[in-house]
Amino acid sequence: MIARAASSPEAVRWGGAAAAVFAAHAAVVALALTWARAPEVREPEPVVMLELPPLAAAEAASEPQPTADPVEPAVQPTQQPSPIDLPQPRAPLPQDAVRLPPPAPAPVAPRPAPQTVAAAAPAQPAAQAPARAQASEGQEDSPGDSAQAKRQQQDYYAKVMAHLAKRKVYPPEAKKARQQGVVTVRFTVDRNGGISGASVRKSSGYELLDGVTLELLSRAAPLPRMPSSMRQDSVTLSLPIEYSLRTD
Repeated sequence: MIARAASSPEAVRWGGAAAAVFAAHAAVVALALTWARAPEVREPEPVVMLELPPLAAAEAASEPQPTADPVEPAVQPTQQPSPIDLPQPRAPLPQDAVRLPPPAPAPVAPRPAPQTVAAAAPAQPAAQAPARAQASEGQEDSPGDSAQAKRQQQDYYAKVMAHLAKRKVYPPEAKKARQQGVVTVRFTVDRNGGISGASVRKSSGYELLDGVTLELLSRAAPLPRMPSSMRQDSVTLSLPIEYSLRTD
């Protein structure tokens, strides 16, 4: 009896521990089943905006839509209105003739006395001086002088091209790589031939040729001076510089 009483509390402890372990395993299994059943949350895919020409709209507009036959409305016979008897107008009653007095004569306005107008004094000779000055200024821009100024301007541009052509260098590396093309450069020239704001306006397709052309402008400064007929302080030029394996 004493052995059975001593083993009973121990059996109770072991039974409680086994129940706790079983409950823990059941909780883990339930959690795993719940986790497996939970739906996966996917991140939204990035939206790519594409700008397409309205081709479908144009085609839909170009296709002629089938036109339905016009439905002619049913013409219902109109009922003619019955004639209405109008009362005849009464004849006007005779009125006694009334004599009006003759209109009074209009008053005659008195004639204005003749006014004497003083003759204008002749213009002074000094007033002709500004007109002569303006005429002399207008003679400076005669068609002949304008044409000569244009010729001098074209000659100046030709001098600038010749000045750059003498100092142009075709890199041996570019020739070896069979690189050729035209580089269009843009720059500003002042009256003394100084260069500023040089940039490549149109590339040749090769960085080596574009860089050599900008170095050419730095090396060729100053350019020839502007002629006196070019009155502006500076001029912006856009010139093509060609690199050709056939001619260079």
